[in-house]
Amino acid sequence: MGLKLKNTYSKRLEEFVPVDGSGPVTLYSCGPTVYSHNHIGNFRSFLLADVLRRVLEQRGHAVRHVMNITDVGHMTEDHLADASGEDKLAKAARELSWDPYQVAAHFERSFVEDAKALRLKNYSGREADDRSLHPRATEHIPEILVMIQRLLDRGYAYTDPLGQVYFDVKSFPEYGQLSGKLLDELDPGARICVRAEKRDPRDFALWKVDPKHLMRWDPHQPTGWPAGEYERLKQLIPGRISPSIRAGFPGWHIECSAMSRTRLGMQIDLHTGGEDNIFPHHECEIAQSYGSRGDDHAPVNFCRYWVHARHLLVNGAKMSKRDGTLITVKALLDPDSANPTQLTRELEQAGFVAGRVPAAVLRLALIATPFTQPMNFTVDVLMQVKAGVERLQSLYTRLEHTREQVGTPATAEVCALVERGAAQFDAALDDNLNMSKALAALFQVVSGANRRELSMADAAEVKRFLERCDDVFAVLDRAAESGTLSSSELETETAPVPDSSALPQLLAARFTARRSGDFAAADAIRKQLTKLGIEVEDTRDGVRWRRL
Repeated sequence: MGLKLKNTYSKRLEEFVPVDGSGPVTLYSCGPTVYSHNHIGNFRSFLLADVLRRVLEQRGHAVRHVMNITDVGHMTEDHLADASGEDKLAKAARELSWDPYQVAAHFERSFVEDAKALRLKNYSGREADDRSLHPRATEHIPEILVMIQRLLDRGYAYTDPLGQVYFDVKSFPEYGQLSGKLLDELDPGARICVRAEKRDPRDFALWKVDPKHLMRWDPHQPTGWPAGEYERLKQLIPGRISPSIRAGFPGWHIECSAMSRTRLGMQIDLHTGGEDNIFPHHECEIAQSYGSRGDDHAPVNFCRYWVHARHLLVNGAKMSKRDGTLITVKALLDPDSANPTQLTRELEQAGFVAGRVPAAVLRLALIATPFTQPMNFTVDVLMQVKAGVERLQSLYTRLEHTREQVGTPATAEVCALVERGAAQFDAALDDNLNMSKALAALFQVVSGANRRELSMADAAEVKRFLERCDDVFAVLDRAAESGTLSSSELETETAPVPDSSALPQLLAARFTARRSGDFAAADAIRKQLTKLGIEVEDTRDGVRWRRL
């Protein structure tokens, strides 16, 4: 039995078989729109992709994982197939009095900080700086226009009098297969946007024209293009851009199709996202990707398996900025000590020092519920997960300094415990990434190990099992990458000079600032540590640190 996944497209549980058995598994994930700090619901879908990738790699697959950055064209009314409203980047730029590119750069940095803190593999090691794995929409305008031109040439799209381009939904009868929405059920004004210039209200925009928009590209002249990009467009489609297309910007849906094709090829194995992406975003991706291929014998669906995470609720209700229930990752990992929120106070009362949730706790909380089920996020859940992480870490710390004795085998009892746990762990993950059952298998071994006096060989056996499970869960602080300084050690540490990057001195300076009530200075040092790739957690006895 191999890995089985619930395929949103077929509505069935299917065994995973890659398109190309000789190459890496290709995985595309809808990434962040960088107009604000990302919330925990966003990261539940990002972590789905991360867990899926880790499981595939544990099964022996190499994985090429691309997660895009949307920095233009994502409209506020994105629940409509032809999204309306205001560009989210433009709206944020207006509210902050910033340039939209400045907005995108600022919130992309914020996202990357969160991604590293939550140990997303595609933001660790060399992958973190590999732009081909984190493509920005604004850096793929030539590829987007190539795809749009191809859709026009093949009769899947048309231009309106304003120079905008629309996808002709009637040209693709399979539209609706992913979401289960039939064309005749898409009521004008309800799930679709009515505009006089469209042939059919159900058609959606590929290219938008708005003279007031601050991010625009003219396909017919180089003015306003970044250096070399207009020339690259001309190389891709010399002299073939339709004169009816005016200066404008791409629609959200076409961006992902172009970036996926550019970075992963025509046919990919896996596409992940949140439940809210299914319609219209992913439905539109399928339609325009097929229409722009130029191969009538190509599969209708460019992706083999579509995998989605269900909604995240907060205290049983949908997250809402208006109701104050929209929770960002930053608000949990690094709350503002000088201006505590109600959530910060609740977390403090629940035992989280300064209302700060350790990244390992937040990560496990967001992945512990099976992704095919909605998750209800509460402070009680965080408390339970915190106790679980501490229990795991306590056992691992006890085992990490053990050395296996050559020629001395583990006891049959411990071997059986670990073998049974490993089989249950693998079976749970193979069953559509059933994270709750995988956790149960892990903690069954933890309980068994804690009840026994372990020999050196026993300890080594259990430690290997914990590390194997943690290759998926990624919540343990491993010896070479973490440590703890007690309060007494922090008090005796030599005071650092302001620009010092010595870890013990920075930790001591932050400890002193917090103890004296200078939370602004403490937060500044914490941010300096984050830039150095160090995460800190305050405990009753001192400070625990780990390298991200």
